[in-house]
Amino acid sequence: MIRIELIPEQREALEQARRIRSSNLSERCLAVLLSDRGQRVPAIAESMGRHEPTIRSWLKAYLQQGLEGLKVTPPAGRTNRKEQAAVIILQPALVKPPRESGYLEAGWSTNLLVDYLRGQGLEASASTVKRALKRGGWVYKRFAKTMPAHAPSSEEKNSGGRDCQRHQVEAGRA
Repeated sequence: MIRIELIPEQREALEQARRIRSSNLSERCLAVLLSDRGQRVPAIAESMGRHEPTIRSWLKAYLQQGLEGLKVTPPAGRTNRKEQAAVIILQPALVKPPRESGYLEAGWSTNLLVDYLRGQGLEASASTVKRALKRGGWVYKRFAKTMPAHAPSSEEKNSGGRDCQRHQVEAGRA
């Protein structure tokens, strides 16, 4: 059975953290405060809509590390090695235009970067490239679509569209 008894300074710090901090920290502080008020883990879990092991882990974290133990830690799991490798490979490549790397395009695109990484020996998806760009501090933005030089203007389209329809109707009668 885990039971926490707080001194007034600890209680005040938890109350203050509940008011200022994120909702996750607020909820964890509440669990500690409820334990201080004499509630047992099953009652705390039921009132907060959490599982008992979750409440126990929060209380143990508070007992071991204090308020710091209640703060959110990064999720468990392995690091994305491809993403890290992509950042390292892309750093020198992105300071120069793609033409210097043998491509015809004027700017880097996600697909072009995937191909560049493949040429460097790293198989990575477009989503991995986007995450690597974000991690490296680069901004990913799609290229603006430009009109071809021979494209008709809006006036030509409006008049040309009617002329084309009239021409098709006349051709159909002939």
